[in-house]
Amino acid sequence: MENFNLDEKAYNELLNLLDNQHFTEKPGFSTDMAFLSDDWWLRDTAVIENIVKRDGMWEIQLVFAHFQEPQKLIKRVISRHSCKDRAELNAWYMRRLAAKDQRGTLKVNIEDFKLCPS
Repeated sequence: MENFNLDEKAYNELLNLLDNQHFTEKPGFSTDMAFLSDDWWLRDTAVIENIVKRDGMWEIQLVFAHFQEPQKLIKRVISRHSCKDRAELNAWYMRRLAAKDQRGTLKVNIEDFKLCPS
């Protein structure tokens, strides 16, 4: 493995930027982190189960996406199982339990993300 070296000019510039950071930075406010506790939108989310094989186990992930603003989403790892069938069954039950809309009428379409085709 090779050692990583910065030349003297780059090292001095890095030190200068770090030294001047206290002039450009400003303290944050409690409202800056309000999005962490601002969970009102979770009541209007579509819940999508996702099963991924990771480290030899089947991991259940639930994705909560707001049906009007699909870019507003969170993903939570729920549990892991050694059997894929058991993971799929548990994911289905967990999605039903987590969904505020038990009938599943809240939907998120991939077109809502306005992705550019490759």
